Amino acid sequence: MIRSPKATLLAGLAVTATAFAGGGALAQSPAASGGAAVVGVPSTPTGYTELDAALGADQPYAGTKVTMQTQWIQGEGDNFAASLAAIQAATGITVSVAEVPSGQHEQLVNVSINGGAAADIIQLAQPSAIDAYGADGKLVDIATIMDGAKLLADHPATLPLYTDGDSIWAVPYKVDVKSVVWYPIKAFAAKGYEVPKTWDELMALSDKIVTDGSHPWCVGIDAGPATGWIPTDLIEDIMLRTAGIDKYNEWIAHTLPFDSPEVKNAFDLAGKIYFTAGYVDGGGQAILGTAQTDAMDPMFNEDMANPSCWMQKQATWYGPDFFPDVKAGGPGTVSKFVVGEDVGLFYFPPIDAAQGTPALGGGDALMVTQDRPEVRAVAQFLAVPEGIQAWIDAGSAISANQSTPADWYAGSYKLEVASAIVAGATSFGFDASDLMPASGKAFWDGAVSWIQDEGASTEDALKQIDADSGWTK
Repeated sequence: MIRSPKATLLAGLAVTATAFAGGGALAQSPAASGGAAVVGVPSTPTGYTELDAALGADQPYAGTKVTMQTQWIQGEGDNFAASLAAIQAATGITVSVAEVPSGQHEQLVNVSINGGAAADIIQLAQPSAIDAYGADGKLVDIATIMDGAKLLADHPATLPLYTDGDSIWAVPYKVDVKSVVWYPIKAFAAKGYEVPKTWDELMALSDKIVTDGSHPWCVGIDAGPATGWIPTDLIEDIMLRTAGIDKYNEWIAHTLPFDSPEVKNAFDLAGKIYFTAGYVDGGGQAILGTAQTDAMDPMFNEDMANPSCWMQKQATWYGPDFFPDVKAGGPGTVSKFVVGEDVGLFYFPPIDAAQGTPALGGGDALMVTQDRPEVRAVAQFLAVPEGIQAWIDAGSAISANQSTPADWYAGSYKLEVASAIVAGATSFGFDASDLMPASGKAFWDGAVSWIQDEGASTEDALKQIDADSGWTK
């Protein structure tokens, strides 16, 4: 099944960011509207039958267990666990979450779903895979266990990604902006480096950092079986900035092949970051051998006073959850490095002025594989704003639910950055590899082969991706 990209993919984030910036209004928090003020517990009625029952005084589902599988590990896993804590106490339902690293996660999802041994609720970031599982009859139709009209009203931008006709195959949960670059704010200032506003300025800064004896780029893409998605993000962002949104959507729909000049140009420009001498410490082999969650560690050298790498092209989800001190400290660790003060984000700059200032985004959704009352209650909880409230409070998540109270985001540096990007975006693109039914994995694998060859055979790599994805002209 091939799904065309939706024009409103990041409209939900646009609404959130606009309200946060003072240009609109989202729902009030329960406390502000006179309802329950317990963090992470929605006031009733929520509009969802089993969730309302679960929150009742008699706790009808107390003592039951719901299993989940996610790819949220380390800091992200801690934040998701915190988001579940209050509802478990309020309902008596135990939610057991298996945290599986990206790559292993997608592989285990496929094996468990097809083998009939899947967790009750499963997180996945690829709409094309979710839709395929639904079409194969492997998932519970969300429209049969929730009020579909309410779900659509709260998730009008992202729900269509997981919808086929009258069937809904997943609950949208979290969204991320990918068109960002992480950098050390104070170290930049100490060196006199300025945030680049154009691609040429980005390349000039990279050259300057090499001249100064360091490495401009922090890159690590090892994600086990999912290795390859990080370079596809870079290539996708470049495609939006060079070929434009119309060609980008043709590419997703397979009317623009990988071996087209537009895609080759995007690979070539990405290669300037990956393969220019000195840009990445260790070159292509280090890129392949460094874990995706460790790529930015060298930036923190000497408490960020002497970074060994200076910029990481990665989505908003990365920090502080994967800062070195958080990873080393274990559950509950709060980084001493403050996002917005020590570590910042800047917009991945435009390339071709004719293509404006586009934005790339992605999202996570939750599939349901078993239909029991307690599973319905938990899935419904994860569909309401309180289902992600603790993660928002940690300053590290943006809800896919457009009814999320604007005041929950107050003071969030990452949302301020997202707000500016969304406000200035001339077009939006959802992660292309996540929307490509057949060629998404071929794209990942092709990008890995291309990096292994350090860009020596781009044309061959692109032709191979077309061949592996079943592309026919």
